[in-house]
Amino acid sequence: MRSRTSRLLALAGSTAVLAAAIAAPASAGRPPRPQPSSAPKNVIVFVGDGMGPAQVNLGRTMNGGSLFIDQIPWGAKGSLDTTSLEGTTDSAAGATALASGAETNNGWVGMVPTSGGGGQAVETVLERAEDRGKATGLISDSYITDATPAAFAAHVTSRSETEAIAGQMADQGMEFLMGGGLRQGSVAPLLGLPGHTYVDTADELDAYVAGGGAGPVFGFFGSWNMAFNLDRDDEGVATTDPTLPEMTAAALSTLSKDPDGFFLMVEAGLIDWAGHEGDAASMGDEMIEMDDAVQVAYEWAASRSDTSIIFTADHETGGFAPTRRTNYTALKAQTATLEYMWGRISKGDSIRSTLTTYANIVPTAGEIATVTACGEHGIRDVLAARWKVTWGESCTDEGEHTDTFVPAWAWGPRAGDFAGIGYDNERVGLNLLSYFAA
Repeated sequence: MRSRTSRLLALAGSTAVLAAAIAAPASAGRPPRPQPSSAPKNVIVFVGDGMGPAQVNLGRTMNGGSLFIDQIPWGAKGSLDTTSLEGTTDSAAGATALASGAETNNGWVGMVPTSGGGGQAVETVLERAEDRGKATGLISDSYITDATPAAFAAHVTSRSETEAIAGQMADQGMEFLMGGGLRQGSVAPLLGLPGHTYVDTADELDAYVAGGGAGPVFGFFGSWNMAFNLDRDDEGVATTDPTLPEMTAAALSTLSKDPDGFFLMVEAGLIDWAGHEGDAASMGDEMIEMDDAVQVAYEWAASRSDTSIIFTADHETGGFAPTRRTNYTALKAQTATLEYMWGRISKGDSIRSTLTTYANIVPTAGEIATVTACGEHGIRDVLAARWKVTWGESCTDEGEHTDTFVPAWAWGPRAGDFAGIGYDNERVGLNLLSYFAA
């Protein structure tokens, strides 16, 4: 597992992206930041899919006791009730509330039910920003047509309509679109658009930014989601696919060239994937990756008075809970995801050698029996017992979403709009729409 220092050194090595996109960090010699205007010209929204307070604290503890977000002077630190019209939300309904200020059914993207039994599209903040002449962008390390990015740029009654989602995304006029899903057939409508630049590697993205690219630029990587950070080396993408902070830096460089301002949503989708798998080590690692991306945005915006940063989530995943006995040292020694470990076992590697190599444990006969009986989630149960953490499920059950309140933190103009405890997640979308009302 890479430390925060090694992550940021790796990010700093991408000099073309960072030189073009990021202002120097705040320092004692810098003039104080100007007072904010009444409404932001630029809005950057970070959505940690599946990120509840326990996920934030896991990343904090795994990172030595603090995250960069702990250094930001947030203007408000509130929390959201994430429930949908059907109770416990999924990502589609949760993200629709964040993007549109509308409560809807699970599985619905950018639409709400009508009294006649049909569905009606609702305006998203990305669409309103486009109508106001602003540049717009979406980033996700999940597949780009997944529910969260889709909710900002599409309108369907089933999140599984990924090709329709891609087609609607193609019509939105976005300047920046980047994430997973390259080898999904459903991204076909997003490929080959006239006047668009396409990048296939981190180096190509660097070259685009270094050349002064002003968009539109699209890039898709991986098959479904992009690789988990723990697996980037083993999957051979550490030097080819960009990271979430690198994509964020490139987006800021591209979108900020529009004098009318911009809207950008960045999803850390792999926090949710790790939560469903019950993979605490990977979940904390992905939380740190999101923190690195927030740092990129904050250091770009720190001396400005016209930019707001929102840090929030669509829901919590997994019912994750550490204990006072949680062994973070052992947890941090895990060097691959449960998904990767199970893949090795499925290809013929022994359970004993796999857990010894990647989890740094020598499994007992009972633990081997658990993995044999429960498959990938058996690895979760073995490691949860070893690391002293708990999940809401066991054996073959996958982690589920919960109704845990999630963070809603804001910095910049109108940050106070996000103050409060346990308010409806629709308020986020209504706030965002109001910023681009004129």
